[in-house]
Amino acid sequence: MVFRRTNGEIAWSCDTCGDEGVITGWEGSPTDLSGVDDSYADGAELMLLVARELYELIRGVLLLDDACELLVARAEGTAAGVVLKGSTTAFEELVEYVASEANAETNRRRMRFLDEACTALESALVAA
Repeated sequence: MVFRRTNGEIAWSCDTCGDEGVITGWEGSPTDLSGVDDSYADGAELMLLVARELYELIRGVLLLDDACELLVARAEGTAAGVVLKGSTTAFEELVEYVASEANAETNRRRMRFLDEACTALESALVAA
């Protein structure tokens, strides 16, 4: 679980092992997405619950646009898995990026998992 405090600190804790900590000084780092703009990504807001393993796979996709970066970065961990929230446009673009990575993948196992991620994301779009 990750929470951003009002003073800019990021508090985190692991619901599995109980470890916890605070991250400071992250502003201006390469992982600081506070200046990223996803306002171009319109459409209805969607929510999709995915397994943690599937989320980690999606998070590992190397090339994402701003809307997809924020969709992945804003994910919320729950006891049941990870909740992705974003616009239909962001989800549609994420499907394209994940599919592109699957097509370029040489590891058959990872390719199969990326294909499963595409199917889950597409299912959320169809249900919307």
